[in-house]
Amino acid sequence: MSRRGPRPTVFVCISLTDEGELISKIISATSPTEASQLFTNQYSYKPREVLGPFLKKRTQVMEVTRVLKFTNQTKKAVYDDWLVNAFMLKEPADQAYLVFIKRMDDKKVPIPKGTITVPVSDLKFL
Repeated sequence: MSRRGPRPTVFVCISLTDEGELISKIISATSPTEASQLFTNQYSYKPREVLGPFLKKRTQVMEVTRVLKFTNQTKKAVYDDWLVNAFMLKEPADQAYLVFIKRMDDKKVPIPKGTITVPVSDLKFL
C-alpha cells in the first residue's frame, strides 16, 4: 500500500503566558504567518518564536500484534534465497518464526527487519 501526496508541513510555535508558563505547539500550516495566526487563535497569545518549516514524519502502520507460542522445534531451512533458522510455532498453527542467517546466492542484500512469520509450506527444509 503506497501513500500518495506530500507530507504535511509543520511549524513549532512557542510563547510565554503572563504567569511565565511555556506554551509550545506543533501546528500544521503552509506558512509561518498562518501558523502564528492559528496559535494566536487557539491560545490567545502571540508566539514569540515560530520554528520551521519541518516535514512531519509519516507514522508507520504496525502489523497487528499477536501472540507467538513456540514449540521446541528448530530447523534450518531456505526461504526466498535466505538460509534461516525456522522456529516452529504452536500458535499461529503451521507457521514458523524466521531468523535470517545469510544469503544462499551471496548477493549483498540487507537482512529483512521485523518479526517475520511465514507458513511452513513456504520453507525448504535442509
